[in-house]
Amino acid sequence: MKAQDSSLSHCPCSMGDRCRLIQPYGGRLEESFARASERPELMQRLSSLPRVQLTRSEFRDLMMLGSGAYSPLTGFMDRQTYREVCEAQLLPSGLPWGLPVTLAATKRLVARLEAGQEAALYFNDEPVALLRLQEIFPWDPLAEAKAVYAADDIDHPVLAERSKARKHYLLAGPVRLVVATDSRLLAKEHLWPKNARCLFVERDWTRVAAVHANHLWHRAHEYLLKSALETSDALLFHTPTEPPRHEGALSSKVVAEARDILLRRFFPRDRVLWTHFAADVTAYGGRRAILHQAIVSQNYGCGHLILLPDNPISESHGVVQDRHAAVRWPEAGPAITPVVLSSAFHCDACGGAATGKSCPHNEEQRSRMSEEAVFDKLLAGEHLPSQVARPEIARALSRAVSSLFADKVIKRGRHIFPHAAEVSKEFRQTAAGHKAAILWMTGLSGSGKSTIARRVEKELLMSGHRIFVLDGDGLRNGLCRDLDFSRDARRENLRRAAEVAKIMLESGTLVIASFISPFREERQMVREIIGKGFFEVYLEASLEVCESRDPKGLYSRARAGIIPEFTGVSSPYEPPPTPDMRVNTVARSIDECARQLLGDMARAGLLRMTRFDRYLAEKKGSSPYVVQRN
Repeated sequence: MKAQDSSLSHCPCSMGDRCRLIQPYGGRLEESFARASERPELMQRLSSLPRVQLTRSEFRDLMMLGSGAYSPLTGFMDRQTYREVCEAQLLPSGLPWGLPVTLAATKRLVARLEAGQEAALYFNDEPVALLRLQEIFPWDPLAEAKAVYAADDIDHPVLAERSKARKHYLLAGPVRLVVATDSRLLAKEHLWPKNARCLFVERDWTRVAAVHANHLWHRAHEYLLKSALETSDALLFHTPTEPPRHEGALSSKVVAEARDILLRRFFPRDRVLWTHFAADVTAYGGRRAILHQAIVSQNYGCGHLILLPDNPISESHGVVQDRHAAVRWPEAGPAITPVVLSSAFHCDACGGAATGKSCPHNEEQRSRMSEEAVFDKLLAGEHLPSQVARPEIARALSRAVSSLFADKVIKRGRHIFPHAAEVSKEFRQTAAGHKAAILWMTGLSGSGKSTIARRVEKELLMSGHRIFVLDGDGLRNGLCRDLDFSRDARRENLRRAAEVAKIMLESGTLVIASFISPFREERQMVREIIGKGFFEVYLEASLEVCESRDPKGLYSRARAGIIPEFTGVSSPYEPPPTPDMRVNTVARSIDECARQLLGDMARAGLLRMTRFDRYLAEKKGSSPYVVQRN
């Protein structure tokens, strides 16, 4: 690949000697906009010429041709150019080129045309350009599908649309645009190549990176783009003028609003520019599409092309290698420098987004969620984790899914759109100075759960921690007062408790949840509801010891048959085989148990630690919370 510095030259725009941007592809920006003074005469000529109606994709290509974005092309490809691009990815001049740029016509229209004459190009029944027709030749859609898209069918939207309309011929020749640059036919917030180049020079930008992408909403994409922005003067986003018509869970229609929220709210407006690309070539990938993107980006004056992973959170090494291979075009190819970025993920140990290049931790500490899993959550009306999407973006995705997939949306979540929080859990943790977590205390009645929980709560409150004890009896008197003590009701009681604990976890609070929760299956359900930040704490005590304590008189009533299905007496307790923390309340006093649990929490990185605490801990070789008290 060429280094950018070797291709610097005076830009063919109004900035003259001040411009030191990368040269347009082929050395010259080929514009074909008619001057304002020429338009009245051209419009009069167009009214007397044969009409060729353009499709939307052909109109977009016309705009790219007229603005110079497709330089060195000056019009729709002739037979020789088309054949060489399809077969060898080369223009007749020897310059590499990715995708064909053609104009299709029906047999009926071709019967009224002949090479050498002029034709009027119309879009939405409005004249937009003059075509000097040089050649008419037959078109084989299946041959193009095989050569360009490596497909055995014509499912590509453009090919399918032309075939359905019985367009079996291609028209070739240079074009002259008569549509005004501010026409209502054109997309808003659009930059033309020459205007972009002048803007770059005015702002003294020499390192502008181009990004061709539509599915920009994920936290991983945000991390990658901001990393790219750190080493660039600005980012120029090429987005399709309309969502591509391909199937998929999160279609472009669904993510369009989310993409706009990400770029407009969380990127500096003065360093992010927008323009609209002729087609969503990002949906089809491959060497040709990347080459196509590189040529257009170079014509816009961008020195770097950022290649994002197709899936920001799960991409194989082989796919990345394929993308690296795709940007190794010949020496005569684009001078723009491609930058291939690896897939990103959220790492719990790192405390944020990272890639395999920067994260040293194992796969178990990396959070990933496939697009299918995201879609399923949205259909069910469930929250997306903050590691996957910002709350504002998750809300936009949820609205879009509910609107576009109403027939599939699970009814219980169909009209629920949680308000986007302005304060994240991570920010709350930073303000508190410690991590948020759920310590789910499980053990027999009388094992010491509530007593130890209250002792730990008091200790941590006095040291400035945000902590709360969530007690089973408290929920039974309020939120769960409608539940009895049947097996199903007890399971529902734990589910509600887990949902409450999850909300408190998002608030940045340390929560000690004290529940017998006797069955492993139910504790696993709680773990799955809460997710990251869940710690299972087993208060170990034998049934005999717990019954001898019997602080609430429950065992005696259970033995007398007054309380049915009582854990340990008439219903089993399943001890956790591998709890995150284990406290033996038989061998230790309440104070010793509390100090042990505090030490376990400190070792898990959950507690605030002052410099003096650290000093004492290092001196004694123990946790700062494992101290002797008078």
